[in-house]
Amino acid sequence: MRAIAEQEWLKGFLDFFFPPLCLGCGIFYEGEDSICATCFQKIEEFDHPFCLNCDSIVPSDSQCPICIKNSALLYVFADYRSPLKEIIINFKFRGIISPAKTFALLIASKFEKQLAKLNAQAIVPIPLHAARKNHRGYNQAELLARELASITNLELADNILYRHKRRRPQSRLKLEKRKANVAGVFAAVECENEIKRIILVDDVVTSGATVLEAKKCLEKKGYTVAGIVAITHGLL
Repeated sequence: MRAIAEQEWLKGFLDFFFPPLCLGCGIFYEGEDSICATCFQKIEEFDHPFCLNCDSIVPSDSQCPICIKNSALLYVFADYRSPLKEIIINFKFRGIISPAKTFALLIASKFEKQLAKLNAQAIVPIPLHAARKNHRGYNQAELLARELASITNLELADNILYRHKRRRPQSRLKLEKRKANVAGVFAAVECENEIKRIILVDDVVTSGATVLEAKKCLEKKGYTVAGIVAITHGLL
């Protein structure tokens, strides 16, 4: 009983000086997901994946009917608008990692059947450059990928794709300059027989330049990128 009382006192102390707040709107909110019901209702969800190569919506198949073998299907939860924009900023830059599990569950629930059809063997997060990861303390795409791997029972392969060149953050560049900015930034290990078909995971996909560059790098090493998963898509 004493231990329980001490825990309750500590929680009350921390809540007083560091009150739990909704990541979207900033109101007092004690839920484990850190996102209040009002903010959840305002999030504009996507119902179908679409192809990053041609922007076509792909309602049911695992292949774009236009791009066929060159499909780059993006399975994304919602549009990059408020309040999701504020939630992602907290997740990406302010050390608040609870959205990783929250959105992994939502993505898995929304696209469960479609992701299963991809017949992937592993999930690969988009890596940060080592210097940026050390500065931030974590890679938000890796946290999301880890949760998704656990939910889908796929292997987390966070050791096959590397970012070996550091460039300016994509969000600071105009759309037309983003493709050139990420050209050649990734390196990958040679494909092994145990892992061939993979799903790429990132937190935010805007122009698609980063994930498409990663896809190209992996495919040169013999992997098949069956799909791409992200929390949100839209202009930064």
